[in-house]
Amino acid sequence: MIYRFLRAILTLALLATASAFQVWHDVNRYDVHGNECVYREKTDVVCSQVCVAELSNCPASLRPSCPDGQSFCADGDCHDECTEEIQAQNPCHCSRSGGKLPSEAHDLIPCLAIPNVTIQQFHPWNSQNDIRSACGAEANITDQSKTVGVWGKSWLGGDIAAVWAECPAAPSPNYKYTESYWIAVYAVNGALALLILIWSVYKGFAEQSVRAATSGKVGSIRDKSADSSDGVAAGSGRSMGDNMAEKPVFGSTPKDALTESRSGSVDMAMPNNRLSGYSDSILGTVCVWSIAVVTILWICFLGVWTADYYGSLPGKHSGVLYSLAYENDFLELATFLILWGITFVILIVLYVLKPHLRNYFRLLTLPAKGEYVCVVRPLHEIKVTETSVNWLQVHINVLTEWLQAAMSRDKEYTTCPVERTSEGRLYFTYQCTRYVLDEQTQQYAPYEFDLGSGHRGLIDQAGGLSSTEASYRLELVGPNFIEVKVPNIFGAFARELVSFFYLYQFIFLWAFYFYAYWQVGLVDTCVILLSATIKVVLRLQSERRLKQMAEQEETIAVKRDGEWAQVSTRDLVTGDVIEVTSGAHMSCDCILLSGNAIMNESSLTGEPLPIRKFPLRIDDGHYSVTGAGKMSTLFAGTIVSQVQPVTKAADSLESDRVLALVRFTGTMSDKGQLVRRILFPNPISFIFNEQMRIVVCILVLYAVFVMGMAVYLYKGNSVATAFYGIFTIAQLLSPLLPAALVIGQSIAATRLRKKKIYCVDPQRIMTAGKVQILCADKTGTLTKEGLEFYGGRCIDETSGRFAAFSGDLLSTSRRFQQAVASCHSVADLDGQLIGNPVDIEQFRASNATIDPQPEYLDAIQTPADSGLGTIHVVRRFQFVHARASMSVVILDASTGKLHVFVKGSFERIKAVARAQSVPGDYDDACADLAREGCYVLAFAHKTLDAVDPANVGDFTQDELESGCDMLGLLVFKNMLKEDTAKAIAELKHGATRTVMITGDTALTGIVIARQCGMVPENSRVLLGESKTPADEIQWTDVDTREPVADIQPYLAELGSDGFPTTELAVGGAAFERLCATGEIDALLLNIRVFARMKPTHKVECIENHMKYAVTAMCGDGGNDSLALRAAHVGIALSDAEASIVSPFSSADRSMMSCVELLRQSRAGLATSFANFTALICYGQIMAGIVKMCTFYFAISLTQNLWMLIDGGIATGLMLTISMSGPAERLAPHRPTSRILGPQMLASVGGIVIINWIFSVMSYVWLFQQDWFRCNERSTADVNMNKWWLLGDNYESTILSFVCLFQFINNGFVVNYGYLYRARWYKNYALLVVWGFLVAFSSYMLLADPNRVGCAFRLNCGTASTLEKLGYKKPTWYIEPYINPIENNVIPKQSRYELWGYCLGNMAATNLWQVFVINGPVRNLLRKRKPLRRLKVKL
Repeated sequence: MIYRFLRAILTLALLATASAFQVWHDVNRYDVHGNECVYREKTDVVCSQVCVAELSNCPASLRPSCPDGQSFCADGDCHDECTEEIQAQNPCHCSRSGGKLPSEAHDLIPCLAIPNVTIQQFHPWNSQNDIRSACGAEANITDQSKTVGVWGKSWLGGDIAAVWAECPAAPSPNYKYTESYWIAVYAVNGALALLILIWSVYKGFAEQSVRAATSGKVGSIRDKSADSSDGVAAGSGRSMGDNMAEKPVFGSTPKDALTESRSGSVDMAMPNNRLSGYSDSILGTVCVWSIAVVTILWICFLGVWTADYYGSLPGKHSGVLYSLAYENDFLELATFLILWGITFVILIVLYVLKPHLRNYFRLLTLPAKGEYVCVVRPLHEIKVTETSVNWLQVHINVLTEWLQAAMSRDKEYTTCPVERTSEGRLYFTYQCTRYVLDEQTQQYAPYEFDLGSGHRGLIDQAGGLSSTEASYRLELVGPNFIEVKVPNIFGAFARELVSFFYLYQFIFLWAFYFYAYWQVGLVDTCVILLSATIKVVLRLQSERRLKQMAEQEETIAVKRDGEWAQVSTRDLVTGDVIEVTSGAHMSCDCILLSGNAIMNESSLTGEPLPIRKFPLRIDDGHYSVTGAGKMSTLFAGTIVSQVQPVTKAADSLESDRVLALVRFTGTMSDKGQLVRRILFPNPISFIFNEQMRIVVCILVLYAVFVMGMAVYLYKGNSVATAFYGIFTIAQLLSPLLPAALVIGQSIAATRLRKKKIYCVDPQRIMTAGKVQILCADKTGTLTKEGLEFYGGRCIDETSGRFAAFSGDLLSTSRRFQQAVASCHSVADLDGQLIGNPVDIEQFRASNATIDPQPEYLDAIQTPADSGLGTIHVVRRFQFVHARASMSVVILDASTGKLHVFVKGSFERIKAVARAQSVPGDYDDACADLAREGCYVLAFAHKTLDAVDPANVGDFTQDELESGCDMLGLLVFKNMLKEDTAKAIAELKHGATRTVMITGDTALTGIVIARQCGMVPENSRVLLGESKTPADEIQWTDVDTREPVADIQPYLAELGSDGFPTTELAVGGAAFERLCATGEIDALLLNIRVFARMKPTHKVECIENHMKYAVTAMCGDGGNDSLALRAAHVGIALSDAEASIVSPFSSADRSMMSCVELLRQSRAGLATSFANFTALICYGQIMAGIVKMCTFYFAISLTQNLWMLIDGGIATGLMLTISMSGPAERLAPHRPTSRILGPQMLASVGGIVIINWIFSVMSYVWLFQQDWFRCNERSTADVNMNKWWLLGDNYESTILSFVCLFQFINNGFVVNYGYLYRARWYKNYALLVVWGFLVAFSSYMLLADPNRVGCAFRLNCGTASTLEKLGYKKPTWYIEPYINPIENNVIPKQSRYELWGYCLGNMAATNLWQVFVINGPVRNLLRKRKPLRRLKVKL
C-alpha cells in the first residue's frame, strides 16, 4: 500500500512542467513609446539537429562525408563501426526508446550538425522561429516552413522531407521503488502496521469481558457525603466518594454529630471526573516504543533527504547533489515534499491522539483491578470577553468547541500509577491527593477524618492518637506534604516545545532548512528558542516560588500514645496533637486547644500584620472556621511569631505547652486548596484568544487564495507551487508571533517587579490592561493602616445622657478607661504590639502595658496616674464578623470585682445594651461622628457580683453580655493615605470606575469616598439600609437625612456626563436583600459604597461586577483574601514578595500600586498588539505584495535580502518595539484587546492598502522607464525550483527596495500610541535600529554599485558589465548575473525617484497611523459613532 501511494504521488508530481509565464503582458515586445523593441544580437545559438529518413534528403551543406573505412552512424558522427551502443545515441530519437519512441521517429537519422549561429535581432516571444530561420539560413534550407517539420508536431510525409529535432523535455527519472531505502521504508512501516493490527485484534478480544461488565457504567468519583444530613463521629474517617454516603466504613454516624461542609471537599471529590483502569501488556508496550522509533526514523529520513539536497551525505554520495534522486533536482524536491507531508501528518496525528495513545496500548480493566487509573477531568474555560459577540465569533466558537471535543482537548487526561501502601491497600495520587480503593465498593476516593465540631468534643481529643491509629490514618490520607514537581531545565523545555504551535514551527522551519533557506530558518529558530526560553524561565521562576511556599518539612513535637515524640511534619495526620513553638512553619490546618499564638499570615492571606490566635473555649459552642473559629485556627503556610502557654484559664484548656489539634493535612488544608488551584487551573480565554481563531481562519483562506494564484501563474509547476505555498503559510502566521506576545508580557512583568509589584501569573497582565472596574477595601487600602485615636464620649451615669466629647481619655469615666485598656486582643511580641490595627490604636490610647507573665489570660498594667491599678483578663470572646462584637471578663485587682465589657459596632452594642441605658440621641450622635469620617466603637458594661473567677467559664457569651448598660463611644479618625486621592483621580482619568467595599459603616465609607474623590463633588448620596436581609430597604439622603421613598427619579437626573448625579451606598443586609430579589442587577453600577460587607459578601459583590466588565480587587489581605482570589485581577497590598492570595502583590502599600499595575499592563497589552500588528503587516507584505509579484514575474528576492528581512528587520524591530515604556499617566481609554476591532482592522487594513497602492504604482512607474522596457526578464525558460537565482533583474530590484522600506516602516509605524506607551521618540532603541536600517537601505539604493549592494545583488552586475557601464571595476568577487544584460543597475536619476517614492510610501502610512488611527479622525469617530461598550460612571 505504501509502495502504491508513494509511486502515485511521485508520478503526479513528475507530470508537472517547470515553466512560468507573465500572463498579462508581452515580455520585451514594445518599448515605452509603443514601438517594437530594437533587440541586440544573440550569439552562439545552438541549432537543433536536422533529421531525415535517408541521408540523401539532407541539405547539401549537411550531407555527411566520412573518410574511407568509416561509416556515418546514427549518433551524427563517423565511426569505424556503428555498434548498437552508438546507434542508441541517435539524437533524432530524443533520448527515447522502446514504446516511448513514436513510430514516426523510428527511421529518422541525423544530418551533420549545423554550426552555432548569431541572430541579429532576437525576439524572445518568437524565439523558436528566430532560431529556426537563422539555422535554416546557415544550412541553406529554402522554404523550410513547408519542407521541414518539427519533432513531435509534424513528421515526414508530403512536402516535408526533414524534421527539426526540437526534442520535448526528457522524462524526469523516477524511482524503481526497489532501492534499498524504499525497501527499508516498506519493511519498517509495514511491520509497524502489522504490529498495530495484531494489537488491535488482541485488545478487542481481551477487553470483551471488561466492556460487557462496564456497559452503561463508567467509573467516577462523586461526592454524596454532602447530601447526607448526618455527620461523622469525632475521630471517624470517611470516604469522599459516593460509597460513603450510605454506609460509612470507619465508625458509626450519630445523628447528633455536626459535620461542617467544606468547599474543598467537593473539589477534592471531583464530582464530574471519570475513572478508567488499565494494565500494561508487553505487546502494547512494544507497539508504543515501535511508534516512537518509527516516528524518529521518519524525522531522520527527512534529515537524510535534506543532507542529500546539499550533497552532504557521507561515503560515495559525498559531494553529489540529489544522489538519492538520481541527481535530478525536481525528483529530489518532489520526494522531500511527500516525506515532509507524511512526517507532518504523523506528528499531527500523534499530537491529537496524545491523551489516548499510551492507554490505547494498555488493556482496559476495572479501576480497582488496573495497574493504572486514568482520570478524565472536564476543563471549564474561563472566558474574559466582552458581553456581546458577533455572529461570526459565535459560529467560530462553536466550531472551535466541536474541534476541541473531537480532539479531546476539552478534557484533561491524567494517568496515575496504582501503588500499594505498606499494608497492601491500593491507592493512586492525583493532583497531590491520595485516592484510596474502598474494598467494599471497589471505587477510589479521597479520605478525610472528621473531628466533629463541638468545642468540648474537640478539646477532649487533646490526648492525641495512638501510633497504630496514626499509621492507619496516614495510610489512608497520605503524607502531609504537597509535592510541587518542578522539572529541570531540559524537562521544562521539553514540556514547552510539545505544544501545537512549536510543532507547527518545527515542521515549517524544516522546509526552510531544506529549500536553500537555512540561514533564515536558523535566525527564526534562534528567535523561537529565545521566546521559549523566556516562557520557560518565567514559568520555572513561578513554579520554584510556589514550590518554596508549598513544600515544607520540619521536625515537630507530637503526642502519640500519651507521650511526646519528635515526628516529621510529613507524618502528621488529622487528629494529631502537636506543640506549637515560636518560629515554626505551620504545615497543616490546626485548631488551637491551649495557649495563645501570634501568627504571621502574610504569605497566605496578604495580611500585613501578625494575627493573635486564641484557644477554643470549653463550652457547648460549635467550631466553624468561617465564624468565630477562625480566631482559633492556625492555617498551613503561616509562621508562628510567638506563643504563650496558659496554665490558668477560666474557660480554656490549661497546659504548660501551646497545643493544637491537626484538622486538615496536605491538599485538604486551606493552603493546599490554594496550591491545587494554582497548579491545576482551568484555562483562561481572553478576547484576544477568541478572535485569534477568526484571524487564523481568515489567514488560512488567504493562504489558499495565494496558493491558487501560484498555481495559475506558475502554470503547473507543482513543486515550486508547493514550496511557495509552505513559505506563504509560514509567513502569514509568523513563527515569531508567540515570541512577540510573550516578550511584551515578560517586559511588563520585569518592570512591575522593579516597582515592587510581584506577579505569580504573567498571563493576567493582559487582563489587567483591560480593567474597567476597580473595587477597593477601605481600611489599610484607601486609608492608613491604623486609625488615629480621636477621643471618647461617655454616658453620664446620673442623667443617662451623653457627656461632652473629650479628646483626653483620662478625663473620661473610670469604667470607660478600664474598657479601653482591656477589651481588645492585643499581644506584646518583643516590644511590638500585635493584633487588629483598631485594637492596637485603642490600647495605645490607654497608655497601658501588657505584663509578660499574666496570672490569667492577660494582665494589663494601667498608667500610674490613672488610679486603675492592674486589670486581669479572665475570659475573652474574640471579635466575630457575624456578631460584630467582642467581650471580656476582667478582674479589677484594686477592688477584687469582676466586670464584663462588650465592644463592637454602635449598631450591635445598641442591640446588646439595655434600652433604658441608651441615650435618646444615640443614633444621631453616632451618625454625626460617622459623617465626619470617624470610626465609631461602642462599649457596654456590667458588674458580675458574687461570681468567683474560677467559675466564669460556666457562663455562655450570651449570658455574660446580657443586661449590660451602655458605657460610651470610642472614636477614631480614619485618615486617608497621602496619595489615595491622587490614585483615585488617576484611575478615573484612566476610565476606571472605583468602588469601595468595606466592613466599616456606610456613613464612614461615604465620607472617605468623598474625601478621596471616589464620589464626585456635589453629588447626592442615597443610603440604603435594612435591619435584616428579609426587611425592606429604607433609602435615606445622607446629607438631609430625609427618607427617600423612590430612588428612580433621582437616578433619572443626569449630569453633563450623561450619568446620574446621585450615588448610592448600601449596607450588608441591604446588599443581601438586593441580591435575593434580583434588584442588584439594575442598581449595581450606581452603587459606589458597599458597607458592612462580610468576606462572603465581598466575593459576591466582585462576582456581580465581573458579569459586566473586567474587574480588579485591591485589598490588604485578611478578610479581603477571598475577594482577591475571585476577581479577574487581584492585587494584595502585602509586604510578602510572593503571596498566593492573588496574582499580584505589592510591597508598596499604596493605591498608586493599582495605578502602576494598570499603567504597565496597558503598555504591555498595547506593546503586544503593536508587535502583532507589525507581524501581520509583515505577513501581508510577504505573502501578499511580495508573493504576488514573485508569482507573476517569476522572480524572487535575493537570498541575502531574505535573511536581512527575516533575521534582521523583523526580529530587530520586534525586540525594540517591546522596549517602549508606559505612558506617564493612564489614558481616558483602555487599549483594544480585539484583534478584529475597528482600530486594529483600520490600522492593518490601511497600512496594507497603502503599501499595495505604492507597490502597484512602483511597477507602473517601472514600465514607464526607457532603461527597463526591452530589458524585461523573460521567464519562459526559468527553472522555478532554483529560487535563489531569480533575483538578478529589474523587476526583483524594484520589489526589493519598495518592500524593504515597507518592512522597515512596519516597526516604526506601530510605535505610535502615546495613550498607553511612552511617546515614539522616547523609544531610543527602536529609533537607533530604524534609523540604521533606513540609512543602510538608502545607501544601497542611492550609491553607485558597491560592495554592500552587490552583497545583496541590488544595483549591481557582473564585473565586466559594470566596467562597460562606466563604473569602477569591482575589486571583490561578484557571481555572474544570469540575465541577458548581466546587471540590474538603476540609472542615478531613477534611483532618487525611486527613493523619494519609497519615502512617500513610509510617509503615507505614518500619516495614516498618526491622523486616522491615533489622531483626530479616531477621536471624531469615537464621538460620533462610539463603540457599543459598557458605559459606567467613573
